[in-house]
Amino acid sequence: DPESSTIATTMDIESSIPSTNNNDASTTPPPPLRKLSSTAEKYDIDGDGKLNDAERAMRNMDKSNRGYITNDKVYEMMQLQLKTQKELFHTKRITCVLLVLVVLLALSNLGTSFAAAHLAKETTVNTESQLITNKKSSPSDSDGEPEILGTQSTDLSIELSRTIENASDGRRILCTRDDGQLDCNVEDSFLSIDWKTCRKMMRHCKRGNTVSVSRTWTSNGDTSRYNICPYEGTIHKYRTSTLTNERGEEFDLELTHGEYCRLEGEALVQSEGEVCDVSNDCAVGLGCRMEGEDEIERCKIVCQRKRWAQRLADECKVDCANTKCLPEIE
Repeated sequence: DPESSTIATTMDIESSIPSTNNNDASTTPPPPLRKLSSTAEKYDIDGDGKLNDAERAMRNMDKSNRGYITNDKVYEMMQLQLKTQKELFHTKRITCVLLVLVVLLALSNLGTSFAAAHLAKETTVNTESQLITNKKSSPSDSDGEPEILGTQSTDLSIELSRTIENASDGRRILCTRDDGQLDCNVEDSFLSIDWKTCRKMMRHCKRGNTVSVSRTWTSNGDTSRYNICPYEGTIHKYRTSTLTNERGEEFDLELTHGEYCRLEGEALVQSEGEVCDVSNDCAVGLGCRMEGEDEIERCKIVCQRKRWAQRLADECKVDCANTKCLPEIE
């Protein structure tokens, strides 16, 4: 029958279509939620049937399963909280201090940079590798000599010369001849240094450096040094200044602007038995003269002990006959 055939075909087609029923046995249902215990339910504050991190931490503190936290546990929590706050405050304070130090260091570096730039602009290095200014040391300087700068205390030694003053023009004349002998009126002579060296000496003295003056003796070529600075006292521009060195010895300083500086006094004289050129080189009560023949012979005998170096022995004998500061003969 054609109609029966059509029905059968339709049934076969329907039977070949796969089932889409949601209750198919091949679909796995989700696992059921784990139920909280009666103690844990007391810590489920939001009532969602499970414990979040905070609720679980509270539950873990309840070791005796009471369903609540005892005062001892609350006390421990508060102590821990206060300790944490204290440590946090300490950390913040250290951070603030470090931040202030960083700012100060940044400002210091900035200031150092400006200072270095200014110093590089105002200074230079001379041929002797000394740091000097690009300007004159003072407006009154006539020769335009730049000032030598120092970052530490330095020593300066200056050579003194015995001179006289030319009556016609006021200039100084050195008493020492080319052969090393003195050639001037000793009574009118004095010790001096040139004006340029004198200003250099005064600049070193003002900076607190150690300054000494030296004498090279014409009789034997020996050198004596005398301490000048640091000094106590006031330097006057237009009259003689009386100053005191570190040893308590006084000396006079007279400035002849543009010409020279004159020095004399207790700090610049020789003691008894020391070499000298003229009596003005000796302390009060002493004169510059040779010793007696007997003393000279005894001195030469002592010199002969240096026979292992004959040259030294000969020089020693010559020195025995040099003039020395000895008590004046009445």
